[in-house]
Amino acid sequence: MQKKNKIKKICITLIVGKPNVGKSTLFNKLINKKISITSKKKYTTQKNILGINNKNKKLYIYIDTPGFKFIKDIDKNINNALDILKKNKINKKINLIILIVKIEKFFEEIRIINKINLYKIPYIIIINKIDKLKNKEKILPYIKKIKSYTNFNTIIPISAKKKKNIKIINKIINKYLIKSNFYWKKNNIYSKQEIFKEIIREKIFRLTGDEIPYLIKFKIENIIKKKKYYYINSNLYINKKQHIPILIGKFGNKIKKIIYLSKKSIAKYLNFKKKIFLYINIKKNK
Repeated sequence: MQKKNKIKKICITLIVGKPNVGKSTLFNKLINKKISITSKKKYTTQKNILGINNKNKKLYIYIDTPGFKFIKDIDKNINNALDILKKNKINKKINLIILIVKIEKFFEEIRIINKINLYKIPYIIIINKIDKLKNKEKILPYIKKIKSYTNFNTIIPISAKKKKNIKIINKIINKYLIKSNFYWKKNNIYSKQEIFKEIIREKIFRLTGDEIPYLIKFKIENIIKKKKYYYINSNLYINKKQHIPILIGKFGNKIKKIIYLSKKSIAKYLNFKKKIFLYINIKKNK
């Protein structure tokens, strides 16, 4: 039976933004562990994902959300986040929203901010992927533009991938910690099945590029752990029959590489240095 730890302070942070702005990358950096899928393909996060970081009786809960295509999708992200908190018996409200943006030609931030303001939840704005900007002089005018519309001060330029200014975000999140009597049991928030699914899906996206649609369904059928090995059996359901040979690759090379890289990442996550057996059964959706 796992020991429950009393938490003195808690902060629940929701990460939102349009597709491909780096939400999942920041999420993984903040929890200091790889859970959420990251890919160049848009809409790779299909549902809200919970991650935790527990330090000195302080519990930091982060929720990674799917990228919103329409402003109204923000409602769905926030409501789904509240549902998942309730489902996991975390009887707390969202303490902070992190809105991630990147510098683009089409300026849509004011509409997004106005929508978030309706919820009356504290939020900060993160400008991500500044490492990819050829002209860094664009950052300051962009910040001024946001401030001119919102009169909002907490705007931080970062590179989540290169961990630039991540410490500043951590310091800000600490300001939103609230007192709590919550009891936390290790691993009671997310399951190994969900984590393994995310790891395998990420490898599929990275190795198939735009050939395989993002709406694939994945199910971990069973996980068996013994002293010397992990046995993971999974089913991958794909929409079109013609996508199956693309996923398998010539002489099975692509699926072999997906399995190899997935096992490597799972072993790293588990800190498991012995044998991992991973089976992916590819099936067509009925």
